[in-house]
Amino acid sequence: MFDHSHLPNVGLTNGTIPPQIYQALNREIVDIHTNDKDIVRMNTSLAGQITKEYQITKSLPLLNPYLEEMGRAYQKNWNYYPKENPNNNKLTVESVWVNMQKKLEVNPLHNHDGTLSFVAWLHVPFKLEDERNMENCKNSRTVELASTFQFVYTTALGTIANCPMFVESGWEGKIIMFPSKLLHMVYPFQTSDDYRISIAGNLY
Repeated sequence: MFDHSHLPNVGLTNGTIPPQIYQALNREIVDIHTNDKDIVRMNTSLAGQITKEYQITKSLPLLNPYLEEMGRAYQKNWNYYPKENPNNNKLTVESVWVNMQKKLEVNPLHNHDGTLSFVAWLHVPFKLEDERNMENCKNSRTVELASTFQFVYTTALGTIANCPMFVESGWEGKIIMFPSKLLHMVYPFQTSDDYRISIAGNLY
């Protein structure tokens, strides 16, 4: 009886990093963690309140073509070709970095430079059920947001909305691409002394 439609808007594109690239990234990150003496630290360029943030370089010959293919797929699917793109809509990877996030470290609300950005998870050392059962979380009305990655945006009505990604152990290899201007944040985790390891970067 009735037809329904969405108002035009952009969205998210999801994927899984191919095993060869995933393994190369893990090898590079292990090397960085073992000896970071000559590795470029990214802290002063990033919003994260995270001690270990480093530039990724060795894996880029494998990673960049995959990211650029994903970026082209994003633009085609969402018809996202912003006029301010300085590369005439020929996307290229500008920077990639790794976040080695420890317990209680936070990545506050921020956005990126560029046309498209991405985040991918390489190691997540906790389950959300355990995070939500922490004493300071379990009775909160926002308990479902504990330790999540979250996008924040305005709706077609001008109200503020959030879109949490329920990242936990088992998300290794997953990647999400989104417009660089889209605000996002990462809540801290509490139940593991291991690192939550993710990579992120920008395409222009």
